[in-house]
Amino acid sequence: MKTVLPLLVLSMVIASCASRPVLPETTDVKVAREAPPKKCTPQEKVTGQTRKVSEGAQAALDDLKREAAAKGFNYVQILQYSEGGTAVTGMGYICP
Repeated sequence: MKTVLPLLVLSMVIASCASRPVLPETTDVKVAREAPPKKCTPQEKVTGQTRKVSEGAQAALDDLKREAAAKGFNYVQILQYSEGGTAVTGMGYICP
């Protein structure tokens, strides 16, 4: 019995390490100009930016997706790009 309990505890610890993350990955965040499906719940605005114009809008968009994923959002509707393309603002949503 003394050896069974530590093995049981060890297997539970290992199994808990294999769980999925609570927050979505950036690949799970859909970004679009269109409004999300009606069953999605609006949350708050998110922004993405880059300091270098040479990195362009894609780097700002990647930053936006990181912020959205960190807040648990899985859909972002683009609201506005800055004139130089170094910043992007969107509305974050949680969709089922």
